[in-house]
Amino acid sequence: MKKFAQEYTLSNGKKLVLRTPQLGDEQGLIDQMKIVDKETKFLARGEGEFNFTLEQEREFISACLDDENRFFLVAEIESKIVGNCSVGLISSNKRYLHRASMGIAICKNYWNNGIGTRMMNECINWCKSQGLEQLELEVVTENSRAIPVYEKLGFKIYGTKKHAMKYAEGTYADEFFMILFLNE
Repeated sequence: MKKFAQEYTLSNGKKLVLRTPQLGDEQGLIDQMKIVDKETKFLARGEGEFNFTLEQEREFISACLDDENRFFLVAEIESKIVGNCSVGLISSNKRYLHRASMGIAICKNYWNNGIGTRMMNECINWCKSQGLEQLELEVVTENSRAIPVYEKLGFKIYGTKKHAMKYAEGTYADEFFMILFLNE
């Protein structure tokens, strides 16, 4: 993965650094994921399900850094990781080499600052630089905060997965399948 670093000034005056992760970020990423898993029901995991050890997270970061078919960003404010976003090929099979998928997670205290839009724009730019044709994501249909952001970036809904997730109390969540066609 190509190294990336970009600094932005947020509307609140704080400095945001978007960058590729590096060895040494293990604890910060673990802490960030444990926070977001508690803050929202819209992620694939629930509270307590993220259980990477420092060594496992180190191996994950190393694998990402060595993978030319993936782009992984962390969002850092005041030396604290507050978000992450990644994009990568759906599959290395030739029939799928035109497609990528992405995921994003930002700590609630940092919502409404444009961090997600900035991270997603960098992922979109990476996809375009790789010659990819479409970027895909899945989002819980009730996630009324994220869907308008995705739509503003050009994603459109192309289907619904009924009962895509089942919560501990027995209720279900549907997910929209969204695509951004990068050549339009």
